Amino acid sequence: MENGTGEPCVRVDGISYFVCATQRSGSTLLCELLKGSDVAGVPDEFFEALRATGLPRQPRQYFSDPAQADIAARLAPTEPGRPEQPGEFEGWFTYALQRGTSRNGVFGAKMMWNYFDDFRSRVRELSGLGDMTFNQALDTVFPRLRIVFVRRRDKVAQAVSLWKAVQTQQWRNEDELSRGGRSAEYDYWAVKHLVNELHRWDARWEDWFHATGREPIRVIYEEFVDSRAATVGRVVDALGIDPREPEGELGPMRRQADNLSHDWVSRFRQDDVEGQFTA
Repeated sequence: MENGTGEPCVRVDGISYFVCATQRSGSTLLCELLKGSDVAGVPDEFFEALRATGLPRQPRQYFSDPAQADIAARLAPTEPGRPEQPGEFEGWFTYALQRGTSRNGVFGAKMMWNYFDDFRSRVRELSGLGDMTFNQALDTVFPRLRIVFVRRRDKVAQAVSLWKAVQTQQWRNEDELSRGGRSAEYDYWAVKHLVNELHRWDARWEDWFHATGREPIRVIYEEFVDSRAATVGRVVDALGIDPREPEGELGPMRRQADNLSHDWVSRFRQDDVEGQFTA
């Protein structure tokens, strides 16, 4: 879509931001609270579908290395989906910009590192942006873009949460009633792999911030979860959004950790210290 002058006609002139994160870092909670403010856009995960399948990342795709084939084999089979067709993203991108914008003109979206590469290639293919680098294209479409980076310090707890979700395909506690109880089993090597991946994905985000000069607004899960209103207020203020008084207490979602998660975290730390698992 071009406006006849060769310039892209898709452009967000108001405040825009990406919540950049890794899975199970608390980003969903933060995004729900930002949405609930009614002034900070609607930061949903608009771009999570992979180009190869048109579907979000599936359980076995977290363990794609042949060395982890035995772990992957215990997870739900991967659906083939349907590859994204040329031109499809253009319409979806326009829809996402509309859907992610609140009435005051603020746009928000959530991004995970393990589909960010697909997003980068798609943006450069939008009409009028093909001769630009990704960052030039990003600055053209989002000239006032800011980054909110959500990180969880306790990577073992984060990996345990991700391993449970990958097995059960329950991404929120609220899902339990609708999906039924798929079983989850402790696996040292699965958690170890995810710990390493989460560290790597965080590092890749930091590399991108540094390379592009984008200094993020930083949110640490362990600090944020018990000071939700203060954190949302700080983020909204840092984004330059004119706030309004929140109605009621900020907290529409429950914390995802349970006794099983705590047990697995303790078990993993003990296994790791004892070094009883060898390659």
